[in-house]
Amino acid sequence: MLPIRYVLSCIFLVLLTVLAATSHAEGSRLSSVVLAVEDSWPPYANSAGQGISTQIVQQAFAAVGIKLMVKVSPYARVLDQVEKGIFVGGYNVTRQGSTEKKFLFGQQALLQASASFYFSNDNKAAQRYQNIADIPAGTSVGVIIDYEYGDLFEQHKNRFKEVKVSSQEQVINMLRLGRIDSAILFDAVAKHTLKAMSLTESSIRKGPLNHVSDIYVAFSRAHKHGHYFSDKLDQGLVLIKKSGQYDDLLQD
Repeated sequence: MLPIRYVLSCIFLVLLTVLAATSHAEGSRLSSVVLAVEDSWPPYANSAGQGISTQIVQQAFAAVGIKLMVKVSPYARVLDQVEKGIFVGGYNVTRQGSTEKKFLFGQQALLQASASFYFSNDNKAAQRYQNIADIPAGTSVGVIIDYEYGDLFEQHKNRFKEVKVSSQEQVINMLRLGRIDSAILFDAVAKHTLKAMSLTESSIRKGPLNHVSDIYVAFSRAHKHGHYFSDKLDQGLVLIKKSGQYDDLLQD
């Protein structure tokens, strides 16, 4: 019969080996991250998930030794998957009251993006609108499914008839064909999409500013690593801003 001390020593060594292996596996897993990204917000994220936002997230995580992989989906699905904890995080999400209830946000925004109301060139009255309050009640407004358009729009949207679609091209085509009275488009996205559609910026009429969004990676409250990767992204963003990489990415 083996001495009890010897048996206990063997059990202890086995436990140490298991813990070490688990720790190594966990460490390896946390050296990479899969984030969900939308497929229709160029130049920030295109149909392949590539764009300015992805470059920023990729460089920020790389600065803290984490490799980024992306899963591309329609925006509504991105939000759903992150909220359920299927993915630890997703972008490009506006930080506002409605999203703060559902997701974790770090201290560092990815970028800021302005959005304006747009109208068809046939709508002569639109040139008189100075702000959202000037736009008449009952106006139909084209928006992207589950996009956030700022807290001020949340206060006014009950006055409007929202027409929800899934792509920027749909919004622009409906606007030009007179199927909606107006649309809210992020300005850089409108410019990029019009060019991709072989249209000039004057093809639609730009109206008053709707809002300026702080765009973030939203992390899941339901995922056990949500806080970890949120903190790491903050660290990485600070590093690439200090190094000048961040400004270079925005200029490119």
